[in-house]
Amino acid sequence: MIYAITVVTIIATRVISRDKTFFRKRAFVYLVVFILLSGIAAYQHFDRSVKVLAWDYQAERIEDEAGLSSEVSLRIYRPFGDNNRLKTLDDAAVISFDGDYPKLDGATAAYPVYAAMAQALYKGLDKNTIENYVKCTKTDEAYERLTKGEIDIFFGAQPSAQQISAAQANGVEFVLTPIAKEAFVFFVSIDNPVDDLTIGEIQDIYQRSIVNWRVLGGNNERILPFQRPENSGSQTIMLAMVMKEKTLPTPLWEEYATGMGGMISQVAQYRNYSSAIGYSFRFYATGMNPNENIKLLAIDGVEPSIENIRNGVYPFTIDVYIVTTGAVSENSEKLIQWVLSEQGQSLIETCGYVSYMQG
Repeated sequence: MIYAITVVTIIATRVISRDKTFFRKRAFVYLVVFILLSGIAAYQHFDRSVKVLAWDYQAERIEDEAGLSSEVSLRIYRPFGDNNRLKTLDDAAVISFDGDYPKLDGATAAYPVYAAMAQALYKGLDKNTIENYVKCTKTDEAYERLTKGEIDIFFGAQPSAQQISAAQANGVEFVLTPIAKEAFVFFVSIDNPVDDLTIGEIQDIYQRSIVNWRVLGGNNERILPFQRPENSGSQTIMLAMVMKEKTLPTPLWEEYATGMGGMISQVAQYRNYSSAIGYSFRFYATGMNPNENIKLLAIDGVEPSIENIRNGVYPFTIDVYIVTTGAVSENSEKLIQWVLSEQGQSLIETCGYVSYMQG
């Protein structure tokens, strides 16, 4: 912009003064610089707004334009950590483990739950030794570790078709045990006047059939629909529950966020516009990583409230699972049964999820 103003000022001055030196060397250099800078700016805009994301390079994608991570630090949920934020049981645990600890891993949004379970039940460990048994490598890697037998129990959303195929190729079959209910939510900037979308409208947005908020009663702005990586928990639910048999186009570079935190921050403040839309899990968006600059959307007129999740009337109510493979160890089975017990379900509610047994 500064260069443009400078060049325009020079041109205007020359024209007004009718200076015959206008086309001399210096003016020509200014003009060339202006053309080059304008061309670079135009190309950068084209490159970001038109170029399709190359999925092979997902891991290299920077979280946001400022290069700052917006993800929650999982250290604050580490079992036995100093001043961690894990919820505790109201009464003494009815079971405990002092050896042969089941190895746990799972999704980011489930970590505060199974970390709290480990802190309540695993005896004889501390903040350093717990790392050998309880990790959060996130959905895709955690499912891979489960397939390889590196962990005993996965906590989180259902596996993707690719994850199931990878397991079958290794002679492994996933066993899913539902333990809680959760909502898959869509959110927009707090400045976006749209509060409610239908399932069909969301599908049309993500298939690029609807590209402007004005069609939906919003501002005259191009819709920026963010997506997550393939095989992440939220992307798996997006494909399976929301899009169903409809295809999901590969996102543009500017429509992609590697982490759930990055998606929330992008929707909240993307270039100071209110045009973005994203998705996540209710617990993550409201409990782990709340942002006052986003709002959750109602779907078909139904809010993603605790009561609507419990009753199953919210359209995108999902199950949170314990996932195992084949025969499990005695202690793993003991842990699973405790999670399904009244005390285990009570801890799930205390953590912020909806108890599965009370639905």
